[in-house]
Amino acid sequence: MMDKKTGMPTKRRTVLQFAAGAAMLLTSAIALPGHAQAEDSALKGKNLAYIAFGLQYEYQVTLVDHIKKLAAEKGMKISVYDGKGDPSAQTTQLLDVLSKQPDIILLNPVDAKLLQGGVRKANQADIPLFMLENLPPEGEWVAYNTFDDVAGGRAAADAVAELTGGKGRVLEVRGAIGSGQSEKRYQGFHEQMAEKYPDITIETLKAEWTADNAHTLTVDAFTRDPNVAAIWAHNDEMIRGVVSALRQIDRLKPQGEEGAIPVIGFDGTPLGLERIREGTQTADVGQNPFSMGSSIVEQMENHFSGKPVQETTLIQPVMIWKDNVDSPENWGNMVKG
Repeated sequence: MMDKKTGMPTKRRTVLQFAAGAAMLLTSAIALPGHAQAEDSALKGKNLAYIAFGLQYEYQVTLVDHIKKLAAEKGMKISVYDGKGDPSAQTTQLLDVLSKQPDIILLNPVDAKLLQGGVRKANQADIPLFMLENLPPEGEWVAYNTFDDVAGGRAAADAVAELTGGKGRVLEVRGAIGSGQSEKRYQGFHEQMAEKYPDITIETLKAEWTADNAHTLTVDAFTRDPNVAAIWAHNDEMIRGVVSALRQIDRLKPQGEEGAIPVIGFDGTPLGLERIREGTQTADVGQNPFSMGSSIVEQMENHFSGKPVQETTLIQPVMIWKDNVDSPENWGNMVKG
């Protein structure tokens, strides 16, 4: 049964609210327990070089800011390099970082395969390497922390199926082909569709993470065939372009109204949550930068304290709908101005 206000099945919504609460309890468990203060932290005085994915993405800015805050609390000196979503820029940045011999490198690759050479050099220099979100095929690292993108893709598939009745043509607005996040979100989405929803057909639009590309490709897709049952994008930034395209072709209607096209995002950014409130977006697959940042810094602390290190940490998705969009547990509400 569908709730006409939210566009979400009533029974399913209750389950997802419970999942959201459980996930936040896990987040709190990661983020809160006894962060060592600078005076007793094994990280005090360490030089951390952090090569970020790209600061044009709201999720990444929040992740970087949180890690900077934690580094300050622990007495670390941190240098942040803006990867700008460009693997070539990150390759140059990693070589520059290696020449400065920091105590720790934190790396969030755009295309991890292209950074294998730099990873090997870091290994040869015995600089502890910590990884976020994307792993190179070769090399060694102390700890790897990521969002469970496969599970996120599967959650998106379930949401799309519920909103469409399990049938119709769905547009998937994809991130960069070489990106580990995009590959896994694609994998989870397509696997779940193939296993559970055979009456849904998927048209994949290669938008490379950008709103402008998403806008152009969405308009083109509707021009080829205006029959679209739903749209899912690999991040909230691309949803901005999708909404703009729907407005341009006069297909944008408030979610829940007759003729509205369900639009599902990914990240849970403040702008994504605002679109859910205003009715231009139906739902969001939420990930949590606070949980991710706290967890990877905790593993740095464990490494330098001689404690056991959790080599791989997977942050689980939480679905966000209109009825739980205002929850203080959504990270997008934690950073609202």
